[in-house]
Amino acid sequence: MKNNLLYRIILFVSISIALSACEKDLEVYNAGDGLNFFYENSSDSLINYSFVYGPSTAIQDTVWLKVETIGPLSSKNRHIDFEQVHTGTNDAVAGTHYIAFDEASLKNYFIVPSDKSIASVPVVLKREASLKTKSITLLIRIKTNDYFKLINPERNSIKIVFTDQLHKPSCWAYHCTLHFGVYGPVKHKWLIDQTGNKWDDDYLSNILGYTSSPTSNLGFNSKYDEAYSTFLSAKLTQKLNVYNADRIALGLNILKEADGTIVSFNNL
Repeated sequence: MKNNLLYRIILFVSISIALSACEKDLEVYNAGDGLNFFYENSSDSLINYSFVYGPSTAIQDTVWLKVETIGPLSSKNRHIDFEQVHTGTNDAVAGTHYIAFDEASLKNYFIVPSDKSIASVPVVLKREASLKTKSITLLIRIKTNDYFKLINPERNSIKIVFTDQLHKPSCWAYHCTLHFGVYGPVKHKWLIDQTGNKWDDDYLSNILGYTSSPTSNLGFNSKYDEAYSTFLSAKLTQKLNVYNADRIALGLNILKEADGTIVSFNNL
């Protein structure tokens, strides 16, 4: 009995000494205050946007970018600075394609509020006429200032590619193609008209469960239901057959993409 008690005492003292040593090894965070874009996964660094999905009368729209701080909270509001990085390919022009980040009307939005670690910052895109025929790139980087310094370069930029046309969603990748066939803008428009859904990244990811990452369960997340995707593909095929039959009855050709590819939901 005494030996058992002595063993417990020795064990308790040993654990206490070990924990004390660990506490001494822990260093106080002193890397300074930093700011990141908030990514849930690496694909969040790219945002595809199209004015097509919104009202036809809209002349601008806002994309909200979430940022998160590194380091302790502050009792004061902290200003955020963005800067554009030119890629050399269809780069956005401030004032023409988007409202400049230092515009006075945006000043009150470019802050991390006091005692907060996360904020949403607006990027206002403009519906310029050339978007009808091409996509514009706006690569944004968090700029160091008196409040925040660069600590994590891997989460320091976001690219927005925007247009006034339909574009291929990033989630329309391998696994989505298995159920709904290869992507095409004519097919995309038909899907929107027939189902009332946008078939954009939000719909494909949050409703059907597809992702753009081929390493994430072969391209799907927890929302994915294979039986439902199979059922939906079959129903869309039936609807398309009826639609094509009506076109033929009117003396029109079956539905095709601009390059002559027949629209279908056949698997690869």
